[in-house]
Amino acid sequence: MILRIRLGWLEKVLFISLLLSLIASFLLIMLDPSTLPITTVRIEGIINTEPRSVQKRVSSVAVGGFFEIDLTMVRLSILPLPWIKKVQIRSQWPDTLLIQVQEHTAVAWWMNKSLIDNEGNQLTVNRYPLIDLPRFTGPLDKVDSRYQFQRNFSLEYILKHYNQLAPLVQAAGLQIQEFGYNARKTWYMLLNNNMKLNIGRSESEIRLQRFLKIYHRLKTPSLNKIGDKAVLIDLRYTNGIAVRTAK
Repeated sequence: MILRIRLGWLEKVLFISLLLSLIASFLLIMLDPSTLPITTVRIEGIINTEPRSVQKRVSSVAVGGFFEIDLTMVRLSILPLPWIKKVQIRSQWPDTLLIQVQEHTAVAWWMNKSLIDNEGNQLTVNRYPLIDLPRFTGPLDKVDSRYQFQRNFSLEYILKHYNQLAPLVQAAGLQIQEFGYNARKTWYMLLNNNMKLNIGRSESEIRLQRFLKIYHRLKTPSLNKIGDKAVLIDLRYTNGIAVRTAK
């Protein structure tokens, strides 16, 4: 009876050892780069990014088979590309790598030098798309934590101010071609009808709404004869506006 029990225990040990050996052999085969290699890379969501730039970065780090490839390393290799905002990567059985990209959304030009995305970040890219966007201008303030009570004129702040006024202009059938402020922090905008509005430092929405209420009355024959000359409109008055043509 004792001998049978010992033989039964030995059989279990041998069975477990054989099973572990088979599992280890299977894992070694699966982790071999030659087993189930990645042969297809699918890239989705890119508009302004060149596919070759993504493929080049992926090929430099996507080493190994289906079970061995480091998806985090692949993701980190793509993120530094100028237009890339977010990247999600997953592998699809048996040989495909799916890369889903979210690019920055350009909403304006900054001083004709770079683009601004919808979060107020400056995009420094090598290739600019041929898109019709408003132009932002103005001297930016240097951030100083000691003077937090002072208004910081950053790209994010300019974009926020623009987003408050742009819907009012669009509702009137107009578009903002240029938006910004001067050294005295006085806001202005240039419309697509060649009217330049001097808005001032405060009450921007109130002043713009007052202008739009009488906008149709400004489209007189005398103003239509000025051709390419800009119409300068000063909105900084309490109960009215001043209109003159640029020399």
